[in-house]
Amino acid sequence: MDTGRRSSHQRRERDRTNAVLHTLLQLGPGPHKSRDIAARMTMGEDEVRRRLLQLFRAKVCWRPRYGYWQISALADAPTAPPGLVDPSTTPLLDATLLLEDLHDRTQQAVLLHTYSPVTGERLCIAATGADDVHLHRELAFTPGAVDRLRRAPLDSDAPGLVMLANLAGHDAPLREDLRRVRSAQVALTDSPLPGWILVSVPLRRLPGAPALPGAEPRVVAAVSILAPDHAQGDPLVAYGRLMRNAVQAAIATSVVIARPRFATARAA
Repeated sequence: MDTGRRSSHQRRERDRTNAVLHTLLQLGPGPHKSRDIAARMTMGEDEVRRRLLQLFRAKVCWRPRYGYWQISALADAPTAPPGLVDPSTTPLLDATLLLEDLHDRTQQAVLLHTYSPVTGERLCIAATGADDVHLHRELAFTPGAVDRLRRAPLDSDAPGLVMLANLAGHDAPLREDLRRVRSAQVALTDSPLPGWILVSVPLRRLPGAPALPGAEPRVVAAVSILAPDHAQGDPLVAYGRLMRNAVQAAIATSVVIARPRFATARAA
């Protein structure tokens, strides 16, 4: 199955599970028999029960007793942000301010990835806007999506590709897709979450990091918008231009922040 067909299949599966959730919400509080849920739908009772189990594993509903299903009390409440940020990373104040600014402008989740030269992977080191309830539910229904957004090979999707396109020397031969990304300085691909896209731009210096004199620095990270693929307009143009301008402004105005442990060491 090619990527497009797989993505379409995953989206269809997600929509059918969401339909079961919607029916359960319509039935209201309290326990409901699976056959009563199925009676309101075009799916068979076996399929409804299978999708209820998916919702149960995602902690959206629970089983007060055998054969009965009940919506979780937290299903309509804002939930904690999914773990998109690798736990080994440390917060970066100026980078967080950049992501918050982009989130305020776009109302979409914004991610910051860097790369590991050892493993050849891109690694999420910061995220803003990932506590959106809709996004959190979509991630809950798609096992493995959080892991792949957090860490994946560089050639997997937009944040890795936009870094990969700029890591090679200017004279090094590149694939056609990477040449286009390097020329545009923006990339757009499907995300690991079916039905959502990633739009990414390269970052040559983390906000707050020291600027080195001399030659233009190599790309060290990528800033990405994670948005539903039905976003209005042309996301590559609109989000790409917005992110490039915001990144340039953040780099130009950020300051180097001395880490407290370094300051303590100097004082000693």
